[in-house]
Amino acid sequence: MELNDLELFRCVARFGSMSKAAAELGYVQSNVTARIQTLEREFGVALLNRSPKGISLRPEGKQLLAYAEQIHQLVEQAKAEVPSMRARPMRLGASQTLTAAYLNPLIRDPDSGIQVFTRSLEQLAHLLESGELDAMLVNREPEQGERLEKVFEADEPIAWMGGGSEHDSVAADLPLLAARDPKCPYRRQTLEQLKRCDPPRRLIEADTLESLVTIVESGHGLALLPIALRTPPMRIFQLPGFDTEKVRIRCYRKTFPSGTFDHPTPGISNEWERLKGLLIR
Repeated sequence: MELNDLELFRCVARFGSMSKAAAELGYVQSNVTARIQTLEREFGVALLNRSPKGISLRPEGKQLLAYAEQIHQLVEQAKAEVPSMRARPMRLGASQTLTAAYLNPLIRDPDSGIQVFTRSLEQLAHLLESGELDAMLVNREPEQGERLEKVFEADEPIAWMGGGSEHDSVAADLPLLAARDPKCPYRRQTLEQLKRCDPPRRLIEADTLESLVTIVESGHGLALLPIALRTPPMRIFQLPGFDTEKVRIRCYRKTFPSGTFDHPTPGISNEWERLKGLLIR
């Protein structure tokens, strides 16, 4: 039995289909079928139920899958730890907003010990799972939460921001701004505020943080943003009858089998405290 056979078995179990697993791995279906049959001969039991509707795991297959998942995690840990015992930069992923609000000092400092990668939440979770990131910084719960370990979390101060030259009387008539991302925590609270506005306010949606900040600075709208993003042209506004909810920033790393992370990870700069210090100011 080879490691690749267990990876192939994991893929078949995930997709419930020989053909889909073959397409995912770049194999021809006959090779996938033959290697699964080889595993079944080696263990002396049938691992899969096969039917025209697809494939499901037999009890023996479920047991093997549990072992295959543990082996996969250990292999990924070895890939992270073995190549070099000398310190290397931590590879940190974060959303566009969190990068702009908190991580620019790390990007500007070539000796920071942390490399920053800006991606969407779904991309960050995939890169962390595959071992291409050491940690990710997010402000909402990732879907793969059970496979991730929370390193720390912190409250994020947020406020309504508008152009600094606007009077409160004028700001009361300005539209509200929000990112187009439906899962954005600032957007969710903005939509809640819109429900309470009387008379109704207009909503302006932006695809990028840069365009949203530009509109705010120009005085053409109000946006709920991290206070750390405040620029000189901005000031904080109070919207009557609306209390902002806390937004939690969380730092995650990949979960490895119990006991394997009881010591500092070799080969990675221990930058957790410095990273936490950037958020809690």
